[in-house]
Amino acid sequence: MLTLPAWAQVLWAAVVPASAQDTRPHPAEIDPAMVEYGAARERIGANLEAALGQCETQAEPARTVCVKEAQGREKVATAELHHQRSPSDASARRLAETRVAVNYEVAREKCNQRQGGDKAACLSRASEEESKARAGIRTGG
Repeated sequence: MLTLPAWAQVLWAAVVPASAQDTRPHPAEIDPAMVEYGAARERIGANLEAALGQCETQAEPARTVCVKEAQGREKVATAELHHQRSPSDASARRLAETRVAVNYEVAREKCNQRQGGDKAACLSRASEEESKARAGIRTGG
């Protein structure tokens, strides 16, 4: 290993600040928004894990609905985070589409718990509501 003479080490220490000599800058010094975004993503993940943990305590028919709801909340929270980070018409539309898709997935899962004609009617109603909501997004309403 190359060692510098004492006078060179003193000169180096005087010219280059100590923080720049041995460490990279903290991410918050680079872009605080990135740190906040990462923390928000971690919170979303932690909320999902907690919700899934609560779902595990439920009996099977309710458990699948609970899991769909938890996953849906995670999808919507992620879409909201992306929209907050870079607001635009396109991200607002994606957020609305995510909400519609999640509502439909949960409704479909709830309908699957039913039997016979009641199940078919429920699925039909859920499909109609999804179509109306998607049409409202396309027309801007």
